[in-house]
Amino acid sequence: MIYKSGSDKVYVFEDVLSSLECKKYSKMINDIGYQEQPLRWEHRIKDVSKDKIVNTIKNFLNKKLNIKLKLSNAEIQNWHVNTESPLHVHNHKEKGRKNTIHNSLLYLNDDYKGGEFVTKHGIIIKPKRGMLTFFNGQKVYHGVRRVFENDRKTIIFWWSN
Repeated sequence: MIYKSGSDKVYVFEDVLSSLECKKYSKMINDIGYQEQPLRWEHRIKDVSKDKIVNTIKNFLNKKLNIKLKLSNAEIQNWHVNTESPLHVHNHKEKGRKNTIHNSLLYLNDDYKGGEFVTKHGIIIKPKRGMLTFFNGQKVYHGVRRVFENDRKTIIFWWSN
């Protein structure tokens, strides 16, 4: 499925990862719960760039979209209760993102409230466990609505061509 609004385009693939696989990756990062202030990133992420999930997702996207992706980085992220992300893009000025063009998010759970994926031009996606998104992270302004209940866990992939 493709979501389009204005210049925003986000590809969405459902059931890319099984519930069992999602649970396995979800357990690789701690639950945090409500915090008055967002914890620092080093307490909310786990690098999985060398995990087999990278090749699984890369091969899936390369086949589905007829592209040749190279991984820049992959990490499990915990958007704990009371966190959100304003609209942003990833550009060459970000540390470690010099060659990053595309982003993918693989949703590991859907038992939280809030936490919708949003874009500047009005795309709103309520993630489902096992869902994968793909978009141009340099051009599509995207963010995360505030998480109100239960932690939102994803694997984010930064891709270059």
